Amino acid sequence: MLDQIINSLKEQVGGDLMQKVGLDQQQTNGAIETAGDSVKDVIGGGGGLDLGTVLNLFSKEQNSSAANDLLGKLSSDYLGKLTGKLGLDAGKAASVKDLVIPALMSLLGNKVGGNKDMLGSLLGDAGKGLLGGLGDKLGGLGKLFG
Repeated sequence: MLDQIINSLKEQVGGDLMQKVGLDQQQTNGAIETAGDSVKDVIGGGGGLDLGTVLNLFSKEQNSSAANDLLGKLSSDYLGKLTGKLGLDAGKAASVKDLVIPALMSLLGNKVGGNKDMLGSLLGDAGKGLLGGLGDKLGGLGKLFG
């Protein structure tokens, strides 16, 4: 499911990244794919994330303070990847983040909608069983995104 979301993200913000930020096609594709990597790393990285926090982040509801903290971690991770992995300068990276992260959160919110089963779909089949078995924790799911 994450691959479908990333493809939708390319359609939604790809043109803006080239026109408004000045990225070329390769940088644009890299920036969008890197957003998916950040989701995998931050959400799938475990650390005992609370399921309710992740569901809140990926819903249309107003974010809780914990969901805002998680969004901050996701944004920071993404910025680091944009400057480190893709070699964008800090200004361009910030502009990319400001376009990509809100669009990505909207797409994820529309797909997951705060629904545990849809989050399990995002994580894959193994994630569904793990989510059901663990209840409120997402720790150790990093490898399920790939």
